[in-house]
Amino acid sequence: MLITIQADRTYILESGYDTHFSKCILAAIATLTPQQLYSPITLQPQAGTTDENVLFCRVWVESELVMASYNEQTDWREVSKQALAVTKAANEMAF
Repeated sequence: MLITIQADRTYILESGYDTHFSKCILAAIATLTPQQLYSPITLQPQAGTTDENVLFCRVWVESELVMASYNEQTDWREVSKQALAVTKAANEMAF
């Protein structure tokens, strides 16, 4: 997964598509509104509690933690579609 972030400059984050880090970000974006993507967003890497090799990502919009859970039954195709719809709508708002 490649994420391009436009901030004080352009940042590109790369993470495996099936990692917890990517899943956390994707699930969070799918729950946001297009307007929220224009608010300050903080990505907070967080090590797993039982396995230090696992990296999660907490997503904050302004000062609010985005609560987006997932499990083994999560339909990632649908989550991806929703996240893409949110980002597309946000992009269209810019024009």
